Amino acid sequence: MEVQSPVAQADAIIVAGSDSGAAVYAAELYALNFAPVIVCSGRALPDMDQTEADLLARTLRDCGVPDAAILREQTARNPGESIRLSEILLTEHSVTPKSVILVHYPFSSRSFLATAEAQWSDPKPTFIARHEAIGLTEYSLRYGRGETIRRTLGEFQRLRSYAKKGYQSPQLIPDNVQEAYNTLIRRGHHTH
Repeated sequence: MEVQSPVAQADAIIVAGSDSGAAVYAAELYALNFAPVIVCSGRALPDMDQTEADLLARTLRDCGVPDAAILREQTARNPGESIRLSEILLTEHSVTPKSVILVHYPFSSRSFLATAEAQWSDPKPTFIARHEAIGLTEYSLRYGRGETIRRTLGEFQRLRSYAKKGYQSPQLIPDNVQEAYNTLIRRGHHTH
């Protein structure tokens, strides 16, 4: 599920979701001059009093990223919309990227990359999938073991079904990974 491309210079960073760890990592990349602008994407969820984009932007500001380097896309309801609407927002700000760093949850990095590969219009930039350097144990301690398993299983399940629908690019799934998923489902774990 996890993919970590070699980090490289880019024209923009897109960070989506509500994980403050992803925003902190995007801020680190910005501070190291890997990209001049960060797009925060995501709408307000029913249990939130602000959009995911605003939550991410606040974390970026707290980490020292200036407001001028932060763009907010506040209506995306899913990763596909995050990609498409972020592309539009960048275009509106005269940014036509040749490369984009994608930052998301560790367990979502592969599906976020697959989504960008399928949803971004042609010509596509080079996508660099990144996430904070956090191990599964530490991540499970942060969000809970059950929630981490549900989210990971959900992302895995969608890799196949979303590729068939054209929402994501097809991904090679090794047999041992498929069997691990099947085992967890047989043991009563559910997807998110």
